[in-house]
Amino acid sequence: MQAAVRWLVAVVGSILAFAVVAVPWAMLSKGGDDPWDVIGPVAGVVAAGVLAALSWWASQAGGDGSRRVRQSARGGGRIRQTAGSQGAGAGSGGAAVREDVRQKARSDGTGDIDQVGGNRS
Repeated sequence: MQAAVRWLVAVVGSILAFAVVAVPWAMLSKGGDDPWDVIGPVAGVVAAGVLAALSWWASQAGGDGSRRVRQSARGGGRIRQTAGSQGAGAGSGGAAVREDVRQKARSDGTGDIDQVGGNRS
């Protein structure tokens, strides 16, 4: 739902950008056979730029199921980290999963560290 609203805002914003450029220009221009020969393309370029920017914003809605995972490991021992893994049958079939997993592991060189974060199995 949120993605649809963002795309609607992108389209409406583009239309408004066209109107903001074209309407005042058309009202202020006097004479000439057809000022829309110039006004239309210029307003169209502005609207396309606004649409491009808002389309990028709309596509960032997070509906692609991507996860953000940050990991760091230090030490001389064995360090094994797993983050954001999803096992068989876990989660809700095909639904977008929003996770933010942050893991840190440290070893003084004598021990082993086995760390799992965000495991959905």
